[in-house]
Amino acid sequence: MCTGRKEGRLRIRRASRLAAAAVAVLALAGCGHQTGPADAAGAPESRSGEIGEPGLRQDRALVRKYFPELGDFEAVEWAGEILGKGRSSVPGPSDFRVSGVVRLADADVARLSKDHAWQNEPGTPVVLSTVRPRVPASVQWQTSEDFVTAVTQGRYSATFYADFKRKLIVFDAINPEKKAV
Repeated sequence: MCTGRKEGRLRIRRASRLAAAAVAVLALAGCGHQTGPADAAGAPESRSGEIGEPGLRQDRALVRKYFPELGDFEAVEWAGEILGKGRSSVPGPSDFRVSGVVRLADADVARLSKDHAWQNEPGTPVVLSTVRPRVPASVQWQTSEDFVTAVTQGRYSATFYADFKRKLIVFDAINPEKKAV
């Protein structure tokens, strides 16, 4: 019976050492990369898509993957950020927010204004602070519940404000899902 207890202790020690080694490997793996605002939107870490202001980007590919319903827009300025400070003490993926201003192509202005019921919306769109200076003032914004439903399919929260005279859509979304385009 003593032999059985001894073997049991040896197994426990081996398992403890293996667990400690696994924890050390996971801790070291987590130290190699810190997520920043560009990562929050799933964008590559490369800064090639940024313009003069830090955190403000012009690359279109990711916005097209999130919102293909906007069509083949001419330009975009957007930013993303991790919500909740990206705390590593909370397990699981972090939530992220992405906001931007899209300049629509003429064909998409015609299509979007015709295909969806838009209503005047008082006030100014709520967006990330880095995007706010890009949102024009003194605009009669319009919103469309059926457009939001078409884009989000009820899976995440988003707002879209349109000014078809200026060919603009302002967006703000939490955890948008990429779609195949």
